[in-house]
Amino acid sequence: MIWQDCHGEQHIVTLSGSLFRLVESQQQVATLSLVDTLAEQALLEQLLEQTKPAVPAHAAGLHYLFKTPFRYPPLKWGSRFGAMHEPGIFYGGSSVEVCLAESAYYRLLFWHSIDAAPPKASLRTEHTLLTARYHSRKAVCLQQPPFNAHKAALTDKTSYQQTQQLGTAMRLAGVTLFQYCSARHPQQQLCVGLFSATAFTTKQPDSTSQWLCELSAEQVVFKQAGDSELYQFSAELFKVDGKLPRPV
Repeated sequence: MIWQDCHGEQHIVTLSGSLFRLVESQQQVATLSLVDTLAEQALLEQLLEQTKPAVPAHAAGLHYLFKTPFRYPPLKWGSRFGAMHEPGIFYGGSSVEVCLAESAYYRLLFWHSIDAAPPKASLRTEHTLLTARYHSRKAVCLQQPPFNAHKAALTDKTSYQQTQQLGTAMRLAGVTLFQYCSARHPQQQLCVGLFSATAFTTKQPDSTSQWLCELSAEQVVFKQAGDSELYQFSAELFKVDGKLPRPV
């Protein structure tokens, strides 16, 4: 295993920095469309909150954009560093571009997982891009020696097996935060993962901005509201042997 081969506990460091994370702007819009007043919306959201999984103690009192990933388990195949049975991980990118590249892959995965024919040639959605600062005395830099000797496994586009084993080992060692190279960005820019919300330096995002996304079978396009710059990601960028990989 990577952690044992690298004597991981000898390479736990202190790390600080900033991250970006993109989420769908759906919570308030979805509930507001069901009620007539803001008071009714507040009551509905309170009732919905009671049906959700409990917030872990380490994420209590944080902004909902911070705590949400920790209260839900990963997807049915897990995440890159999280097995199906483990608590969720807060993932982010070290730049806007790598954050959008990772998001584009999962948008395409969503599109190609639809069983029926899509109702339209493209799907437009609204998103929020948040920024946050982090600091941890129990961090690991997987892009640096000795871990980078395992870069092929750490950036495997089709299998999460070795990275999930590594994630479990890091949790057991008390690691709260880690950096790693993106498997979806062409230049493999850095991403960040938080096992614990204690690594956040504030209780709410430093900033948020609104973004639009246009998704089709061939590409994903992002644009910040009020800005003309487009971030385009072709599906070909993420394919392996001509197919969009579904991690296992």
